[in-house]
Amino acid sequence: MKGNLLRAELQRLFSRRFVQILTAVMIGVFGVTVAVTMAGSHQPTAADWASAVMQANSENEIHRQLYDECVAAHSPDSTAVERAKYPNVCRLTVVQPEDFLYDTYVFKTSIRPLIGFLAAYLALFGFLVGATFIGAELASGGATNLLLWRPERVRVLGAKLAVLLGSVGLFSVVFSAIYVATFYGIAQATGYVGGIDSDFVGNLVVLVARGVALAVMVTAVSFGVATVGRHTAAALGLLTAYAVVWEAGARLVMEVLGYRPQEPWFLSTYVGTWMTGSLQYYIRYDEYGHVEWWQGAVVLGTLVAVVLATAFGVFRRRDLA
Repeated sequence: MKGNLLRAELQRLFSRRFVQILTAVMIGVFGVTVAVTMAGSHQPTAADWASAVMQANSENEIHRQLYDECVAAHSPDSTAVERAKYPNVCRLTVVQPEDFLYDTYVFKTSIRPLIGFLAAYLALFGFLVGATFIGAELASGGATNLLLWRPERVRVLGAKLAVLLGSVGLFSVVFSAIYVATFYGIAQATGYVGGIDSDFVGNLVVLVARGVALAVMVTAVSFGVATVGRHTAAALGLLTAYAVVWEAGARLVMEVLGYRPQEPWFLSTYVGTWMTGSLQYYIRYDEYGHVEWWQGAVVLGTLVAVVLATAFGVFRRRDLA
């Protein structure tokens, strides 16, 4: 019976026209991104390389000079004025010639922002699919009909959630693998790959995994909110209200009032930190705060747990007729 329930929910999910359209849109956007990238890229010529090497050498000389000044400012013989000029830890930044290959798609330098772009789209995809999957059935009475066949509310809702998260997660993994492989192929064909080592590949895998996890968590939240609100619009309305009232409105008020730090009070901070690994934000002169990836994981995980617990509690007790 459990297998039958899961198969039935899979059929319900894949047969929804909105899910099919949204999947087609995702593939279409991917195609447009690939086409634009290929159209705006060419393999570097000898002149391109010569110019890139010259600019990289010039930039590295400036970085070396700033680093030496910073080290000197932190020496025991430095004055307070010199130390105040370089309050942070000294770091030597080294740029590569590939960073100055203009009009050339460089896989090593461009793939991380592209994966961030992909994670945002997968999260939006999961949000819309999760909200409509349960919200449409609750609004139309389809969930009530299903419970007549299987009058076990928690198990039915759990099956819907499991099928939804598993499907979105699998789609995100497969789509991400195709996405990265495609842009790697573009770099080989019409651009430049760049120096790739095991550390780079490991960091890339972690970044993709975080993007997939973000999409699954956002899907779970939208599913829970739509369950409580009994309609797809409940999730969309809450997202809009949060973005306008809190992320935009409250941030603007804090900025006007000069309140610092602002970043720990916004969910977008923890989403960004989860993807990038860490975030440094300004508090006041010579004072900075830090948010690490594990703090983002705790905040997002807590949000998912609270929303789903509320959804299951409400669904278990509420009259669905």
